[in-house]
Amino acid sequence: MSAPFRTDRVRLIVFLNGKPGLSKEDFSHYWRTVHGDLFRSPDIVKVIKYEQGHANDEFFVGPRRMGLPVAEWDGLMILDGESYEKLFAVFASEEYAQKVASDKVNFIDRPKCQILPLDLATLLEGRVEARGRAVHL
Repeated sequence: MSAPFRTDRVRLIVFLNGKPGLSKEDFSHYWRTVHGDLFRSPDIVKVIKYEQGHANDEFFVGPRRMGLPVAEWDGLMILDGESYEKLFAVFASEEYAQKVASDKVNFIDRPKCQILPLDLATLLEGRVEARGRAVHL
């Protein structure tokens, strides 16, 4: 039996690269601290979850050595919301434009950003392996 798409949330993934000339470390620090604080500040930002995924360059060494392709992104922004309309309302608001969007030029290579809207089908939730035994959360 296939899992139905969730009706309680949607997800946006935004693929990001740092601004040319900005080190990955500086990109990661700025995004996590300065921009992260800015994103959380406007009243319009009403999302279920906001996460940042920062590329782990140490992991890429092995796959690159084996000739395997790796993603060339510096990070992912992951936003969960009740609907696409509510998520895009955040980006369309004047408050967001003034407080948050205007800061992107400081650390993001905006023309290279890509967005992926996702409908979610949850196939397994709340089970992790802990020392050889399944734990249900």
